[in-house]
Amino acid sequence: AIAIGQHNNIQLASMARLILLSLAQLFSLIIYAFVILPTVAFTAPSPEQLPNASAKPFGINAAFQIEPTRRDELLDVLKSATLEPAMQFVVGQDVEDPNKFYLHEEYESRTDNPNLKTTYLDEVITLLETGAFATFPVSNEFDLCHNGHLKKVTNVKGAVCLNVELCIKPEVREEFLDVIRNNKAGSDDEPLCMQYSWGEDIYDPNKFHFHEQYVGEEGLAAHFEGDHFKVWEEFAGSDPFLRPPRVEKFTVL
Repeated sequence: AIAIGQHNNIQLASMARLILLSLAQLFSLIIYAFVILPTVAFTAPSPEQLPNASAKPFGINAAFQIEPTRRDELLDVLKSATLEPAMQFVVGQDVEDPNKFYLHEEYESRTDNPNLKTTYLDEVITLLETGAFATFPVSNEFDLCHNGHLKKVTNVKGAVCLNVELCIKPEVREEFLDVIRNNKAGSDDEPLCMQYSWGEDIYDPNKFHFHEQYVGEEGLAAHFEGDHFKVWEEFAGSDPFLRPPRVEKFTVL
């Protein structure tokens, strides 16, 4: 009987320890779920904590496909945006689709970039939450591979623009860079080319983004006739892409 009693006491003690351990684990899970995890998940990184953080000039290309009935709301948001640190803030409309809009932004460095908190971001999020967009907005961030603007850029209404995304195979990266540097140098000398900016995605190596501006369709046509562009065409015909290039054409509003 004593042995049985002792055995029962041992079992009860073991069960008590298991219960206390389970309660301790449960308490730890509660602390993690409601205290630690939200801090990790919802604390936005500073620009210095982003990948490839540097003092290089910095750009953003964005695209918005809006529902037709909400078009004017988006236009009001974009055209009223004021980004004090921005050296350039371009708003444009697709040449074929009146409900598709594009942005191009440039900053002296990523530390000047208010991409985590801008004057229009909250309003864009509100539009997103209320089903205003036909597709999810796209935003690409990149370090420029050349010097940025020396002063703030005044937009030229009606300028013909291209936002381009190129994903290059790693093995042709150096050749691509040589060809693009040559293309930029030639484009900068064109009398009807107002801008040729390009850089590498901060999250995805070998993905490159471009923003080009021309004086009307004649400026774009002249660009296509340049010797430097013919060198680009030859390279582009050699199967250098991981996926097809994305080219978005629009005019400045």
